[in-house]
Amino acid sequence: MLDEVVKALREALGDNLYSCCLYGSAVRGNLIEGISDLNLLLVLNESNEAAHQAIARVLGGNPKIDPFILGRRGFERSVRAFAPKFLSIQRNYEVLHGADPLKEVKVDPQLERFLCEQALRNLRLRLVYAYVTHERNRGYGLFLARSVTPLFLRLSEMLRLTKGEVPREFEARIPLLEKTFNLDGAVLRDLLDFKRKPRKLSEAETVNWHQRVFPVLDKALIWMEANWPA
Repeated sequence: MLDEVVKALREALGDNLYSCCLYGSAVRGNLIEGISDLNLLLVLNESNEAAHQAIARVLGGNPKIDPFILGRRGFERSVRAFAPKFLSIQRNYEVLHGADPLKEVKVDPQLERFLCEQALRNLRLRLVYAYVTHERNRGYGLFLARSVTPLFLRLSEMLRLTKGEVPREFEARIPLLEKTFNLDGAVLRDLLDFKRKPRKLSEAETVNWHQRVFPVLDKALIWMEANWPA
């Protein structure tokens, strides 16, 4: 499928497609068949409306392809603005077409810590919002399933910035997260299981999940506040 998608993108975009890279679970090795998306980083020589329409025509009928689209102009500034995401991609990616846009990516560690904290605080805000509004939105379970990977990535960033390299598999990172940040590993393991088999939650299940998941994010931020400079 990827071969067909890349071929179609090349035909639709021509020389405007500077680079196409695969990243995420398909490269890390923990893709869940039928659940996980295939993440593509598309870097365009010119990110304009015509290019966006061409990409939409190619990917519009394929809900499993999740594109991250940027132009070469301003690329370095985008890297700084979304440093944790780019550094996460950089550790597990494969160039499918064109140049390697991540080869020279480097980020100041102080900026990386700040953006890691910002992302984790944003995730906590959104988790609280999803819970407080769950009676009218009925979307807490869906939000929870979608938040598992971002949560593991943010916690893993904390771990890497504190301890150095981390294991490749999410499951293998849990003992280190427990030990370093005093997090509840059982919650993290259950979240991985929930991502594999997401479902709509009852009211009681929603309350129970929030009572377990919120303290994980809160403890991580308490650890940040105590150990990282403001």
